Amino acid sequence: MHHRTEPKQGSYSRRRLLGLLGAIPAAAHVPAAFAKATWTPDRPVKLIIPYAPGGGADVAGRIVAQALQTVSTQPWVVENRPGAAGNITADVIFASKPDGLTYQITNLDTSVLNTYLYPSRKQKIEAAIPVASIARIGTVLMVRPGLQVRDLAQLAAVAKTRSLTYSSWGVGCSAHLGALLLEQEMKMPAMVHVPYPGGGHAMQALLKGEVDLFLAPMPLAMAHRSGNVGAVGYAAAQRSELWSDLPTLKEQGGPSVDLGNWFAVSAPPQTPPATIEAVSGFVKAALSDPKVLDSLKAQSMVPFQADSAQLARFIADEKTRWGQVIAGAKLNLE
Repeated sequence: MHHRTEPKQGSYSRRRLLGLLGAIPAAAHVPAAFAKATWTPDRPVKLIIPYAPGGGADVAGRIVAQALQTVSTQPWVVENRPGAAGNITADVIFASKPDGLTYQITNLDTSVLNTYLYPSRKQKIEAAIPVASIARIGTVLMVRPGLQVRDLAQLAAVAKTRSLTYSSWGVGCSAHLGALLLEQEMKMPAMVHVPYPGGGHAMQALLKGEVDLFLAPMPLAMAHRSGNVGAVGYAAAQRSELWSDLPTLKEQGGPSVDLGNWFAVSAPPQTPPATIEAVSGFVKAALSDPKVLDSLKAQSMVPFQADSAQLARFIADEKTRWGQVIAGAKLNLE
């Protein structure tokens, strides 16, 4: 297995991201409703991202951190803590003081899937308090340059002649589970899973031909839409407005499960309600800024606004949906 500390290509362009962050003004407009929060940080705030730089969680986190610095009047320092499918960050958040100065970027994988796949960690994961959502992204099944596959039927045929490999950003992540579902639905021989520290690394592996397949987040897929990699299908019930001529996997007889992901902010257990409400308001204020929204949309992300209570209900619904999928697949990584 080959891991790289920093993707040179195949991840979000660092120069492009810095340009987008620079476009967010130092004095973004703050709605009056959130101008006088009941709680404000008195020191720099840490925002932990459970993956390596270059993937969707990292980009979404950095965009919102830049905006939160203006809204909250304190710096938001981004810290990447990849490893153990996001569980390293979950441990850090669980042990952090509830002083309003530490948060994490969470998503489908870390808030939902890991509670089923790592039962011993469920209590720590669920102890984190939902704060506010940021954005959603879709997922596209991509194949490496040179692999003559343009639809699921061709993929299934190739899988019968040779062992295929696929990348992901960690054991138990949605890209990993999606590939297992693909094997089941298409009755394909088991493929070899090669996990990487982040989505950018996983895309880099595909571009270099180190793996055959990758269920890529839409931003990464869109960045290479006109490149040498092939797009087999969109992993959702309906086609994406961003790529309307790309058929869904469901249309081709594949999984009907929506493998799209989402990003949100959560806090350590026992963080006071007033702090949660204030930071939720900060995120809402940030997402009301047109330049922040443009930065997210430029990365093929769909802004997604939910406050703490709404996000908690959304996560509960996601657990119900994915619990059925994981039970059907009989998956447990412990």
